[in-house]
Amino acid sequence: MRRPLLAAFAALAMLAQAGAQERLPDGIVNIGNNDIAEAWLTRPTDRYAHGILGDAIEAGGLMVRTRDGKTLRIVLPEQFVFEDRQARIHDLDGDGRDEIIVVLTSVTEGGALAVYGVRDGKLVKLAQTPHIGRSNRWINPAEFADLDGDGRIEITAVWKPHLARELQAWRYANGKLTHVTTIEGYSNHEIGSRVQDLTEVVKLSDGRTALAIPTPGYDEIAFMILKDGRFSEVARVPAGGKITSPVTLNERGRRLEFATGQKKRSLAIP
Repeated sequence: MRRPLLAAFAALAMLAQAGAQERLPDGIVNIGNNDIAEAWLTRPTDRYAHGILGDAIEAGGLMVRTRDGKTLRIVLPEQFVFEDRQARIHDLDGDGRDEIIVVLTSVTEGGALAVYGVRDGKLVKLAQTPHIGRSNRWINPAEFADLDGDGRIEITAVWKPHLARELQAWRYANGKLTHVTTIEGYSNHEIGSRVQDLTEVVKLSDGRTALAIPTPGYDEIAFMILKDGRFSEVARVPAGGKITSPVTLNERGRRLEFATGQKKRSLAIP
């Protein structure tokens, strides 16, 4: 009985090693809560020289490890890359299965948001937004949360965070992505930076749920609510300098923490 067990452990170790070798050099492995245990981007490639995240290396594939120990993967055709550092995991439609959200870029048509999932034992693309329409145009994901209290998750992201700076909200249901609203004038990424996590979902002092997101100078944080299908800015607070680190919630959820250069900052939520 020991030989089959040893062989099985050896096979798993080789598979894990192969998966690690395929990962992006600066990629992030994310943990799921439901049917997907882990997800990460793979197959580093230089076939798309946009370099928006600080180098010209993007991902040509996606890999997941399911809760029951299976490893599944997708390899993109040559005309596409995952222009991202991570495959974000969230149950977007409340069905108890994880979805994966990632930036899928066409080398000629630019970025799109794509949703993947495990269905019938296979890793498949479930839905995507339209591509922006030209190369070197990008999307940076923000947060996934019920922002208006109706029980549905909003997918938020910034389209062209260095140009048009369009904060958009979408919903995923029944295998489709539906656009909710767009507002201009907000950004969650500085060109060339590897820092993508500049947003947080917060509870305002009056109990409303809001999205905290920087303004284009990255020296203020705006607080956006979603009401009647539209974004509305309800507060804007100086950051004390230009934000240079991820924005996170403190333990009690009442302050935002980040850095401006070498200084650590703590900002009260209005």
